Amino acid sequence: MNGTDVIVPVREIYWNVQGHIPFVQTLLYLLAISSIAVMSYGIWRDVRRWGLGRPERRDTQLLARLGDFVQQVFGQKRVLRDRLPGIMHAMIFYGFLALFIGTDIIAIEEDFTIPTLGPDAGKILVRDFYKFYEITLDTLGLLFVIGLVWAAYRRYVTRPNRLDNRRTDAWVLASMLYIGLSGYWIEGLRILNQEIGGVRVFEQDWARLAWVGYLHALLYRALGLEGEAGLILHRVLWIIHMLVTFAFVASIPYTKFRHMFYTPLNTFFRSTRPKGALPTIDDIEDKDESELGANRLADLTWKQRMSLDACMRCGRCQANCPAYAAGADLSPKWLITKLDDLMRGAPVVMRDGTIVHVGAQAQAAAGADRRPTTPPDEGPHGQLRGLNRLKGGGEHRIVGERETLPLYGTLISANELWSCTTCRACMTECPAMIEHVDDIIELRRKLALVEGDVPEGVQTVLTGIERNGNPWKLPQRERTAWAEGLDVPTLAEVEAVDVLYWVGCAPSYDARSRTVARAMVQLMRRAGVSFAILGEEETCTGDPARRMGEEFLYQTQAQTNIETMRQYKFKTVVTTCAHCFNTIKNEYPRFGGGAGTDYEVVHHTQFLARLVREGRLTPQRRVAARIAYHDPCYIGRYNDIYDDPRALIAAIPGVELAEVPERNRQKAMCCGGGGGNVWMEGWGTRGVNVIRLEQIQQAQPTTLAMACPFCMIMFEDAAKNTGVGDTLQRKDVAELLLESLPLEDNDATPSVS
Repeated sequence: MNGTDVIVPVREIYWNVQGHIPFVQTLLYLLAISSIAVMSYGIWRDVRRWGLGRPERRDTQLLARLGDFVQQVFGQKRVLRDRLPGIMHAMIFYGFLALFIGTDIIAIEEDFTIPTLGPDAGKILVRDFYKFYEITLDTLGLLFVIGLVWAAYRRYVTRPNRLDNRRTDAWVLASMLYIGLSGYWIEGLRILNQEIGGVRVFEQDWARLAWVGYLHALLYRALGLEGEAGLILHRVLWIIHMLVTFAFVASIPYTKFRHMFYTPLNTFFRSTRPKGALPTIDDIEDKDESELGANRLADLTWKQRMSLDACMRCGRCQANCPAYAAGADLSPKWLITKLDDLMRGAPVVMRDGTIVHVGAQAQAAAGADRRPTTPPDEGPHGQLRGLNRLKGGGEHRIVGERETLPLYGTLISANELWSCTTCRACMTECPAMIEHVDDIIELRRKLALVEGDVPEGVQTVLTGIERNGNPWKLPQRERTAWAEGLDVPTLAEVEAVDVLYWVGCAPSYDARSRTVARAMVQLMRRAGVSFAILGEEETCTGDPARRMGEEFLYQTQAQTNIETMRQYKFKTVVTTCAHCFNTIKNEYPRFGGGAGTDYEVVHHTQFLARLVREGRLTPQRRVAARIAYHDPCYIGRYNDIYDDPRALIAAIPGVELAEVPERNRQKAMCCGGGGGNVWMEGWGTRGVNVIRLEQIQQAQPTTLAMACPFCMIMFEDAAKNTGVGDTLQRKDVAELLLESLPLEDNDATPSVS
C-alpha cells in the first residue's frame, strides 16, 4: 500500500469466505479431489473400452502430428472452416481456456508459491500482472458467456437440422453458463465491498480494469448491496459457484463435453496416410475371416473406438453428406453416434428417434444422458422438428452382446451403408478428425469378403472387373476401340516414352467419355508429347472394387497393373479419370507402385495446365461461354487439385469462369457416382447428381466443365432427366481446350452432345 487512499493492485484469495464459512478450504479440496476422481474414473472407463479394440499403429511422424495438433486444437483451424458456428465455438474455447488458466494461476499461488516463497515473494496476482490478468479474464470470459448464449439459442431456438439434443446437452450449457455468469456476479460484489488495509477496492482506478465485474459493482451499488447484504450474497454465490464447477468437472466424461479431451487425442492420432489411400489389409491371403473388415464393435481398432467418443455431434458431416441430402438413410453423424451409444452401454438412439436397447435381456435402461429431450414433431408448415426430421420413435429391444452384435441389419441398413459415395466431405468438414469413410469401407469389406452380402449392382461390377477387367463387363479386346483412326502407339510397340496415358475403363468403354480420350490424344500430339498407352494390357485399377469392399480383388488388380507398368520406361503417368489418378498415385505405392519414385502421376487437368504455361499449347480461338467448373471429389478433396483446372479454363479466350455459390472447391458436392454408385440405383428420394446440377445452375452457366468420367456419366444422366440437356453443355476441360486451339487440317474434333 502506497498511502491511505491508494493500494497496490492485488488479489486476496478467499476474501469474505475464509473465517466466515467453517472449513471452507478443506471443503474445497475435498470437492476438488472427489470431482477429479469421478472424472478420472470416467476417462479410465472410456480408455479401457478403447483398449478392447484391435491394435493399430498410430505412432509415426510424431512431429507432423504435433504440428497439426497445435493448429487444429489451439488454432481452431478445422472448426473455423464453418464460419459462424466456428466463431461461436472459438469464443467458448478461448474463453474457457482463459478461465481455466486463470483458475490454475490462483491455485498455484495459493498452494505452491506462497507456501514455498512466503506471503510477499510468493504472490503472483499483484501489480501489473494482476491488472493484465483482470482485463484479460473479464474480456475473454465475456466472450465465453456470449458464445454459450449463442450456442443455447442455436441449439434450442433455431434448431438447425444437423443438431440433436440430449438431456446432458442442457446440463453442459447451463452449468458452463452459470459458471461464467456467477463469476461476474461474485467479482462485482467483491469489487464493491472489498477493503484492503481500510481502503475500498471500488475506489481504485485499477478496479475498473475488471470492467465487466466493475459494471456489475455499479449495478449492485444502485441496488443497495453494499455492506452486510452484499457480503452474505457474495458468500452464498461463491459456495454455489464452487459446487457447480466441481459438479461440471466430474460430469465431463459422461457428457458430450468429453470431446474437450478426446477430440484433441483423436486429432493427434489422425491418419498420416495420403488422403486418397484407404487402410490396407496386409497379407490378405493369410488372414483369418475374423480379421477381414468389421461388422461388430469387437472388429474395430482402438483408434476407431476412440473416434466414436471424440464425436461432438455437431452435424457438419451430415450437413455436407450428398447421400443425406438426397434422402438416403445415411447420416455420417448418426452412424458414429449409434456405434458410440452401443460401445458405451447406453440405449442406442436411432436417427428417427427410436430408442434401441441392446443386452443379454435387453431390458430398458435409464440412460438419461443418451435419450432425446423431445421426440420428432411436426412444425406449423408440416416440417419435422425435434430429434431429427424422420418420423419414428418408440423403443425396441435386441437380445445380444454389445461387442459381438452384428451391426449390419440391426443398427445399420443396406441403404445406409451403400449410399455412401466415399466423397470425403464428412471427413473434410469434421473438426474431430473422425474417419467416417474408412469405417464404412471396413463394414463393406466384411460383407464383400466374408459374408457375400452385397447389392446386385455391386456384384455385377465386381464380376465384371474379375472376369473382364472392367466394371462394364465388356470384352478386353474392345478396350482400344475408342482410339480407332487415331493411330495411338502402345508401350509394347515403343517400349519407352515420356508419358504413359492411362486411359481408364470409362474412357475406354463409355461412349460419352471416349470423346475425352480422343481429345487428349489430339492435345498431346499438338504439344509434341512423346506418349503411348498400354492398350489391351491395361486393366481396371481396382478402385471400384476397393471402395465396394472387395479388397482382395483390388489387390489382385493393383499387382497386375504394377507388374505391367514395370516392364516399360516412362517419366509421367497422365490420367483423365480422377479415380485412376488417385489410385495409381496414392494407393499403388503401398503395393510396390513407382509413383513419386520411378515416375510422377498427374491428372490431365494438371498436365494440360502445365502445357499451356510452358507455351506448348496456346488457346487462341474464342469460346464464348459462361463456364461453371465442378470439382471432382477424387482430385479435389482427396488431392487438393483446385487451381490448375480453373487456370486452364481461364486461359481460354472468351470464357467467363463462374463459381458455384458456396458449393465449390472443398465444399463442392459429389456428383453421386463414387463408392460404386455410378453403377447402382439411387438410394434416396432424389438423385445426388440432380441436386448437384441444381447447385451448379445457380451460377447460371451455359457450359458445365468437368474433369472426371464418373462426373460426366452422372451429369449426362441428370441433364437429360431434368430437361436441361439442350440448354446446358457438358464438356471435359480437355474438350474445351481443344476447341480453343487453332484448327488444323487433320483435326478430328470430337462430337459433344
